[in-house]
Amino acid sequence: MEWHIITGSKGGVGKTLLALLLSAQSLENRKGSLLVLDLNSMNADFSRLLFYQKEEGDPLAIAIPTQERNNEQIVLQKTFSLNHQGYPNYYVVGWPLNPFRMYDPSMFAKLLSTLKTSAAPIIEEKLGIPPLETVIIDTNYHFCNIFSEQDIDYTEYTEGALNRDSITIWFMWVYRQLENLIRLKYNDATVIKLTAAAIERNIKSHSCPKSPFMHVFGPATLISSKPQDGDHGIGSFIARKIYQAITQNKDVHIEELAELEGLSLGEGVSFSDWLRKLDIAHIAAEKDGDPRHHFLDILIKATRVPTKNEADSIERPMNVIPMSIYHNALQYYTDGNYRDVIAELRNFDIYDNFSKLSTYK
Repeated sequence: MEWHIITGSKGGVGKTLLALLLSAQSLENRKGSLLVLDLNSMNADFSRLLFYQKEEGDPLAIAIPTQERNNEQIVLQKTFSLNHQGYPNYYVVGWPLNPFRMYDPSMFAKLLSTLKTSAAPIIEEKLGIPPLETVIIDTNYHFCNIFSEQDIDYTEYTEGALNRDSITIWFMWVYRQLENLIRLKYNDATVIKLTAAAIERNIKSHSCPKSPFMHVFGPATLISSKPQDGDHGIGSFIARKIYQAITQNKDVHIEELAELEGLSLGEGVSFSDWLRKLDIAHIAAEKDGDPRHHFLDILIKATRVPTKNEADSIERPMNVIPMSIYHNALQYYTDGNYRDVIAELRNFDIYDNFSKLSTYK
């Protein structure tokens, strides 16, 4: 079974959009059945957006065992999205009965295990769709919230129901996360590094043999750091271009990121190696103005890796995903009443680019 878990350290940088892109790609590839699980308590209406006016039958519920007296309930609703020919591709949307409940590493492992052992048979038998193959989980969590830094807490992944599954952890990068990791004077930096190392020791992904992490960045990472006094003093040309387009309600196409998208794929990069590349790029970055506005410049430098045995050639690590496009029309898509948001998403350039970039097929 394929698991795709969307994480990040900040809201509003595109995690839900990434979940939709993955969902659209999965439905287009038609690899068994798809379950999209909404664990984003900051946007608890995301699941309803997916099946808006497209409910198929009554919802079902499964219990997730907990140490408390009352088990957690996950609700499952069959729905569909229309393909290019106008025919429905059926899939399942899930959400917690209590959308504001927080999951820790133990509870999250139980959730995944129960979805595989209990939900999958229900989906196949009672909802009348093919065997469950892919689960995409949209969260508002940092990966440290739902994974542990201790190897002993990974038994379900190494010996239990999940031991043969492919688990990919998509992480949306923002500048503050990078700064905290580089400075090393905050406790969370140590926890993040230990947790990432434990994840890489105990979890495997078919998307990248070297690491289950997919590192994602794009124009949305700078949206929340717009200067209050306009674009004056923005030292980065890329940041200035993004800010001007957003304030003028225009789409953003970043050529420097598009160039990264076109690079040949190299080997994957471990979390520690990726952090080292970011640290080196951070040291070399321009220092004028707000350092957050040089964040994409740093990421671009870190992503360009010399090809082995070819000093003049550049490649991109296979688990680093630059997204060069920001569509103004998608800025408030979660607030609208879209009859088929996944089908509509396929009409945007960002979907075509993502489909070419992603190693998830």
